[in-house]
Amino acid sequence: MEAKEDKKPAGTEIAADEADEVGGGTATATVGTCVSVSSTQATTGQALIDIYDGAVEVTTHVMERVTGKS
Repeated sequence: MEAKEDKKPAGTEIAADEADEVGGGTATATVGTCVSVSSTQATTGQALIDIYDGAVEVTTHVMERVTGKS
């Protein structure tokens, strides 16, 4: 979550996505136009790391199948 420059008065309601990030809610990221990937990690950063690790795993699997090394 980026630091917000605009200061809100005490007691001002924040957006639901901001509350989820601060409170450790579920982070979801959409990749591409037709693929939706979600992670139950508390932060968007950790969710993106999980998505990247999954993409590497899938790519490795496909490369092993294509080369006959699986």
